[in-house]
Amino acid sequence: MDEHRMRAAHRRAVLSWAEGARTWDPATLATPVPATPGWSVRDLLAHVTGATIDLVAGEMHGAPGPSWSARHLVAWSGRPAPEAAVALASAAAAVPDDVLASASPTPVWDLVVHRDDVREALGEPPVEAEWAPVLERAWAFVAAGGGCPTVRTGDGVWPGGAGEAELDADDHGLFRVLFSRRSRRQVAALVHGDVAAVEGVQLFGTRDDDQPSVR
Repeated sequence: MDEHRMRAAHRRAVLSWAEGARTWDPATLATPVPATPGWSVRDLLAHVTGATIDLVAGEMHGAPGPSWSARHLVAWSGRPAPEAAVALASAAAAVPDDVLASASPTPVWDLVVHRDDVREALGEPPVEAEWAPVLERAWAFVAAGGGCPTVRTGDGVWPGGAGEAELDADDHGLFRVLFSRRSRRQVAALVHGDVAAVEGVQLFGTRDDDQPSVR
């Protein structure tokens, strides 16, 4: 895919985090985010800030994993949200080109996915310019691993090499499924065809807790 689109998606998501951090009131920052149980909007801001700083500094031991994420919350969840946003923007500007061009999961994907998590938690619509380039990159990653079905959405066809399935959702719905943001029950309700094959390409495995949707 066009590398400029990925860079633009990353830049736009960073700006969106910064705008939110400047305007979210304490109640909004304390809002639980169902996609990341136990974490609030403030916690996710702390995580993406710390993750981006770690990425630029090369401090990736424990990533991805609980100990890595816990460091971010310790460092940033107690600080003012605008301060975290400034640190995030500064680090994001220094993200290496090879990370943005990566064909495998990186904290850049994480930052975009978590911004989408927050929008869903707050009942806000998704922003295609952010999630669509990450979906393209992520689909190419899972399809290259084999065992991935061709999936038809309401927007188009996502080619794979192992069977076919139809998703009763648009491309954003596929994005949420791919990043394990829908429960097994929700996935089964959306899929016509090989449900197990679709579950098999969820990047963080299956989950049992139903997730909200603004669509």
